[in-house]
Amino acid sequence: MFDQNSSKEELQQYKKKKEWNAIKNCIPLINECLQLNIDQETCDDKYSKESPDFVFSNNDKSIGIEVIECRPSVMECKKKNEAERENFEKRICDEFKKNKFLMSITQDEGLNILIDRKYPMAKKRSSVQEICNELEDLLKSWYHNTMPLRERNYIGRIRVSKSPCCNVVYFNSISRCIPVNWDDIKFCIEKKEKKYKDYCKNIECDEYWLCICLPFGESRNLRVINYNGKEDEAANFLFQCSFSRICITPDSLGRNINWIKEGNK
Repeated sequence: MFDQNSSKEELQQYKKKKEWNAIKNCIPLINECLQLNIDQETCDDKYSKESPDFVFSNNDKSIGIEVIECRPSVMECKKKNEAERENFEKRICDEFKKNKFLMSITQDEGLNILIDRKYPMAKKRSSVQEICNELEDLLKSWYHNTMPLRERNYIGRIRVSKSPCCNVVYFNSISRCIPVNWDDIKFCIEKKEKKYKDYCKNIECDEYWLCICLPFGESRNLRVINYNGKEDEAANFLFQCSFSRICITPDSLGRNINWIKEGNK
């Protein structure tokens, strides 16, 4: 939704909305700990900070939350990640985000568009533009509550929901069961652990929480962690790290959350 002409302020607002999207799964616990009534769906600027990213307070107690994005595909192999970006369905998603009709109906808020492939598919694969035309027809059908007009060779159906940040277009994947590797999670924690003292100096809080955001496109199951035989090492590492609580959350989908550290106990 942003281009090279977007202002620095607009880009910063977009960044903050993405970060809020990650931490909003934590809001119920924050409300419980601080006896507040924060709305999960409303990104209130009064909580937005720079380092840590958000601070919540009830005047007697405060909680600072830092957000970090975990992208295992990038950490594993950058060349592999570049190849993935070139794959066919990724190109379809990227192209459809530029669709004029999609942009015209999402000026105020974005949409999540989940694409189900058509099985069996046509023997001859359609071009990126042909499939984008199929998507546009289905989106118009959803928006106007009418029947689709076009015959489809690649797309079975789409499922559309509102997104508070931007337009997200992605294909449904059966690979959602891939676990998260502990080494990737540890890498993110260590990266923020190095800055922990800075958070304390910048804004004094009673507790600091770390929210590890796992983008949907990574096709990882945030509730399943592959420790590769390092379970005891991981437990000891989490016990010793400075953050009071650490969780893994998705970016904009669902309400799942995996607390891998729940307080210093």
